[in-house]
Amino acid sequence: MDPTLILTLILGLFGFLLVLGIPIFAALGVPSILGIYLVSGANALNVIPSILHRGIASYSLLCIPLFILMGEVLARTSIGTRLYNLFYTWLNHVRCSLAIASVGASAIFGAMSGVSVAGAATIGRVAIPEMLKRQYDPGLAGGSVAAAGSLALLIPPSVGFVLYGEMANQSIGKLFTAAIVPGLVLSLLMMLYLYGLSHLKPAVAPLEQQRVSWSERWRTLRDVWAAILLILAVLGTIYLGIATPTEASGIGAAGAFLVAMGYRELNREKLFEIVRSTIVTSSMILLIVAAALLFGYVIIRLQIPQMLIAWVAQLSQPGWVILLLILIFLLIIGMFLDIVSIILITTPILLPIVTSLGLDPIWFGVVLIIMCEMAVITPPVGLNLYVIKGIAPQISLRDITLGALPFVLVEALAVLILVLFPQLALWLPSRM
Repeated sequence: MDPTLILTLILGLFGFLLVLGIPIFAALGVPSILGIYLVSGANALNVIPSILHRGIASYSLLCIPLFILMGEVLARTSIGTRLYNLFYTWLNHVRCSLAIASVGASAIFGAMSGVSVAGAATIGRVAIPEMLKRQYDPGLAGGSVAAAGSLALLIPPSVGFVLYGEMANQSIGKLFTAAIVPGLVLSLLMMLYLYGLSHLKPAVAPLEQQRVSWSERWRTLRDVWAAILLILAVLGTIYLGIATPTEASGIGAAGAFLVAMGYRELNREKLFEIVRSTIVTSSMILLIVAAALLFGYVIIRLQIPQMLIAWVAQLSQPGWVILLLILIFLLIIGMFLDIVSIILITTPILLPIVTSLGLDPIWFGVVLIIMCEMAVITPPVGLNLYVIKGIAPQISLRDITLGALPFVLVEALAVLILVLFPQLALWLPSRM
């Protein structure tokens, strides 16, 4: 059969199964198995076990359940509250300080968890009631926390970078390092947006009347020393070459338990919840990875990357036009797929095009993750929007969505900055 026809059948069946509500791993896996059959016949199905074994039995993938375990432990401690209090007390005199504090706390919490949903839920439970109590606009309160929670996808350690590194055959340590400066830049852009909005529309974020003493500010710094130490233990060991990302994930998971025990916030019930959530989330991700491996095998056998590169060459368009089309494509599919599926499905298709344009795979990994950040705050499948609705039922989903959508433009600005100044992502990895 014609390769284009086979690909059309696979993608069409994938979309149909998604509409039926079939889980992602099955909706992707079944068409991929069909694709293997159509490409090479029934005997070729014997290669499926070896494909899955080569892909799943990967040392790098071990860090996925360990990073998820770290995030699950920390999400059940008071570390999120402590981080939020730190930023609020130090920014108390600044207009929109509560929302800005949510961004700062989410950024640091993301450096310890790597899971967007955990960041949005943990910080949101503390920040949103405080903002509503002080007459903040409900949309701003919910939307700012939903967007800030997405920073966990970009700021390392991030499960998204582990998946991309595995699919793109890139160093996970370098991907983590490449995201540090862009993560700080995006956090700052979010804060500047909130600060500017509060001055253009003072009614959405009334000026804080309560004053905080310097003794309280110094106390909040002492409260988060464990968080800072944990971040340094995970990222510092990777950057200095002391540990691989997989080994660092073990350090992070063990450190998270030590933090929880130090705060005396770990009991049997929480431990059961932690283990259960870690198993469920890790299994879901690894099942999608398995399905994506089969999909990638079909893509390679059909020589789709080579066909796409030849098609792009025939377009005779500047590189920036091709890149813009790729970004628009990622934005559109991000409205309908979860971030794991976006990374695993698009990487084997888009990466050959990106490298043919002379762009760095490490740089593209950072850009791809920022596009995934947009996916978690854009309807109809913006997961963080529903998380905020769940913890703040008094805010309508419409208000949360309208409050979060301006942050898509903020993230688009961050992508533009990376396009204009790629060394923001590439300088630190080059020094490793």
